[in-house]
Amino acid sequence: MALLTSLFDAPSRWTALDPLAAKAAAVADRVLPGGSVRGLLHGRPAGHPAHPAMAQVPIGTSVSALVLDVAATVLPGAGPLEVPARVLAAVSVASVAPTALAGWADYVDLHRDQQRTAIVHASGNAVAATLWAASLLSRRHGRALRTAGTVVAGAAGALGGHLAYRWAAGANHAEHLPHLAGDGEGFTDLGPLADLPQDRPQQRWIGDAPLCVLRRGDDVLALTDTCTHLGAPLHEGKVSGSGAATTITCPWHASEFRFRDGAVVGGPATAPQPTVRTQVRDGRVLARVDGPPQ
Repeated sequence: MALLTSLFDAPSRWTALDPLAAKAAAVADRVLPGGSVRGLLHGRPAGHPAHPAMAQVPIGTSVSALVLDVAATVLPGAGPLEVPARVLAAVSVASVAPTALAGWADYVDLHRDQQRTAIVHASGNAVAATLWAASLLSRRHGRALRTAGTVVAGAAGALGGHLAYRWAAGANHAEHLPHLAGDGEGFTDLGPLADLPQDRPQQRWIGDAPLCVLRRGDDVLALTDTCTHLGAPLHEGKVSGSGAATTITCPWHASEFRFRDGAVVGGPATAPQPTVRTQVRDGRVLARVDGPPQ
């Protein structure tokens, strides 16, 4: 297993891919639509990245076609299975484009070592899609081409899973913070209100959980400080809006979160920010992490 892990880790160290990775990110950022469409590609309405879920369609249909091909080979009485296998291969080809668009939307904001792995992952998927498409045009070698495409897609999919789980691309980077802060058990004294400058986010701590704290007059707003997208310190970001619409924009990839409820307002983040309840008592700021947003 260590050998397999090393094999999947290897692309993250291939610095020769950096020029291609940078160019691909620039092109994808320029070509892909922004705003709500980009948010849909990221998977914001679902609260998690859309690409892994969408990838189940080309992989699932291609594996189903492979099962039919195997059945036709080993079970002489299975009946004519070539046509349904070709239909499944056609679905695989048709589903590649939207799945790839969602993947490229996420790719734009990954760290460089993640992008190197993602480039290899995308290349494997492109090869698989080419083989599936070729199988639709070939009557003589269709089955072999479908099988080869599915094998390549399986390897590329395994690398994509490695990217998501070992290299944390798309993972929620703030899920653990409520637990580090004691799961909302009582309020913690963050210090005097007078120590907080007006309208300039500051970092404070509850236990081992960092907070992004903002003073507005005599009121204090707060969120957990580690961005859910890729872990940036939110207190270094830009504050916008006022009242219940006050937001902070991540300094790394411009994900924007609302202080009131931690909701994602914009940017590549899909998971909301864990919220922090605050109160000012006798000139001191008290806070507690409420936990994952409801």
